[in-house]
Amino acid sequence: MNFFHLIKASVLVNAITISSCSKNIEEPVVVEPAGSAKYLINNQTNKDIVVIYKKSEELGFEIDTTAVIKKHTSLKILEDGIIGVNPAPKNSFSEIKYYESHDLMNPLSVLSPVKNDDWTLLSQVLSSSGYGTTTYEIKLTN
Repeated sequence: MNFFHLIKASVLVNAITISSCSKNIEEPVVVEPAGSAKYLINNQTNKDIVVIYKKSEELGFEIDTTAVIKKHTSLKILEDGIIGVNPAPKNSFSEIKYYESHDLMNPLSVLSPVKNDDWTLLSQVLSSSGYGTTTYEIKLTN
């Protein structure tokens, strides 16, 4: 075998070795079923309001505030997602306070603890796993 044939054979062996090593080994894909929920405040009062809420323990008891929700309008205040659960209001909130927009010292109403029964289920789309998206609303009236 001359030098030229030896180099050709070496290149061929290396190409076969490299191509056999580059086969993709498929790793299993882990899918964690999860649900999500959107929470709306429907302000049907004659007042502009602000909502200050404390998230649940699972969400770190973080306190958040909405923008002013004008009278006769609706606003999404939170979207929550949880692995292995379809979130419900009591999973997402620990307390909700409603204030007239010009008086943040005296709440008009307080939900503490937050109960699922306080909310209306507007829509729910679930996959075959039983998890999906849910939309809840609280309608405030005079």
